Amino acid sequence: MFRTLMTVTVAGLILTGCNSLPADSTELAERTAPLEYNTVVFTDYNLSRTWNDGIRDAGRTYRLSVENHGQRPTETGTTEVFAVLRNHTDFDYRIEVRTQFFDDYGVPVDARPTWQRSTIPANSVSAYKTLSTSTQPLKYRIEVRELN
Repeated sequence: MFRTLMTVTVAGLILTGCNSLPADSTELAERTAPLEYNTVVFTDYNLSRTWNDGIRDAGRTYRLSVENHGQRPTETGTTEVFAVLRNHTDFDYRIEVRTQFFDDYGVPVDARPTWQRSTIPANSVSAYKTLSTSTQPLKYRIEVRELN
């Protein structure tokens, strides 16, 4: 009787584990979402992630979040893009950020956007800013990843 009960319990735990994904799974909502313009995305899932299932149920974990982002014209006719990022941790967070600009057809206009390093102080906010090289109307996508 005890052996049967143990077998059923172990089988139940195994089946539950097979249907659930751990929080660090690569099957995350951010990785499968369609490409959006005029937005900020975390390409490193450790910074901000959402999962549908897991050992501790569905949820959201974030170390950084976006407080504000947008674009504005400069005096020279180019576009300045900015993002205000918030650090929710108790330590300084080192990140890399880059912006990719797109034309009205969704074609990238910068050959190779470069990563810029930044540190966001603990429990604080920091602004990232960059300028386009074109005077035409552009869409943007700001990408943020953890600096290792």
